[in-house]
Amino acid sequence: MLFTTNCTWAATKGMVVRAIAELGAEGRAFPTAEAVAALPVSRLRTKIRCGYRAEGLALLARRVARGKLDLPLWERAEIPAEEVRAAILSEHGFGPYAAEGLLRILGRHDFLAIDSWVRQEYRRRYPGPRRTTDRAIARRYARYAAHRGLALWLDMTSHWHETESPKR
Repeated sequence: MLFTTNCTWAATKGMVVRAIAELGAEGRAFPTAEAVAALPVSRLRTKIRCGYRAEGLALLARRVARGKLDLPLWERAEIPAEEVRAAILSEHGFGPYAAEGLLRILGRHDFLAIDSWVRQEYRRRYPGPRRTTDRAIARRYARYAAHRGLALWLDMTSHWHETESPKR
């Protein structure tokens, strides 16, 4: 999620590809926390070319590698999503979008994970004043309660899944 912040999808993919090539097992798997933690921040910046994200990535990897951060704890269903969100936000480099996007990956859809792409896509589908986009999104999906983030994501990506009906 850190790689998706404040950049294009192409830039995100580039960072992931370079991380896998430089640090992943046999250059084919996403690197372990230990592999990332072994590199200084300056090397992450130059090798992965992840810019300001390098510091947050390094700190997170070091905490996980040293056993100071128990990531499986974030997956426990009995812990309220609000608590998990707060824990993620306490990690260096994680703002609301990254925390809420990570929650979605963890199967928690309580939050909307609004970024510039979601705002643009929402206004393409539902025209209105840009200054009220976030409030409009919150209102539209509020009825889905704990599933509002999933409802938003499915709505914004529905065109990715459209298929033509078979010809008869």
